[in-house]
Amino acid sequence: FELIVCDNASTDETREIVADFRDFRIRYIRNHNNIGVAANWINAVQQATGEYCAIIGDDDRWHPTFLQRMLEPLVQDINIDIAFCDHWLINAAGDVLSDLTHTYSKAYGRADLKPGLHKPFLATILPTQLICHAAALMRRESLMASGALNPRAGRVIDYYSFMQLALAGKGAFYIPERLAYYRIHPESSSAHFQLQVWRDMQWVCAELLRQNPVGVTARRLRGVFSKAITSEGFALLREKDRWGAMRTFGRVLRMTPLRVRPWLGLGLSLFPNHWRRYLNYTASFAENVELKSAEV
Repeated sequence: FELIVCDNASTDETREIVADFRDFRIRYIRNHNNIGVAANWINAVQQATGEYCAIIGDDDRWHPTFLQRMLEPLVQDINIDIAFCDHWLINAAGDVLSDLTHTYSKAYGRADLKPGLHKPFLATILPTQLICHAAALMRRESLMASGALNPRAGRVIDYYSFMQLALAGKGAFYIPERLAYYRIHPESSSAHFQLQVWRDMQWVCAELLRQNPVGVTARRLRGVFSKAITSEGFALLREKDRWGAMRTFGRVLRMTPLRVRPWLGLGLSLFPNHWRRYLNYTASFAENVELKSAEV
């Protein structure tokens, strides 16, 4: 295997830490300027030479058997483009958050997902975003050929890539064990860039709708699109941009007037501050359980 460390203009001791290993299998690449999450991801995939690739953030980790277990189905079946598993949530200190992990596994559909092959797997991943990038191994050639490596996907490049692999028609293989650890904490990049996450998701939905304008896929994509706009509205409320939130909720209600959450958001923007703070916290909690930030 090869380990490619793509240092996106960090200000920590990444270079020195990598150099301490003195291992020819580790390649260090530093961007002089921050080129963004998606471009850094794409650079890593393009620099790789292996048949398979996985992307993991610097604050996440794998079980020692992760690569071995993910590799097995890909080697056995050329028609499988991605293998993925469930994962643990951990906090800043690395402690496992068991209750929250179980809640997220259920919310994103992994708890009840049938183990083994899913082909096609578009209907499986479309509504719930159930694959975490830190818990997946992909066939590199398929990833590059599918059109998945588009830097405009921004902070949801993971969801865009999985969707493009799914649209290509091959299979995904699910292992229901938790062989990865995904870290959540207030200082994570996904926590700091919520607005951009949801705006990038809207671009992804619009681009996928352009490629698939009709049918069941288009209908489900429009549902994900409306959720992303609604989530942008709640993010604007948390940033105290009341008028921006009102415009955003109005936009989604013109698309899907019968959904409850946009009406709730519009109501929150009209309440006095002390009520809005309480209700916004409640809505934010429900939103965070319902949709994963890309963290993606």
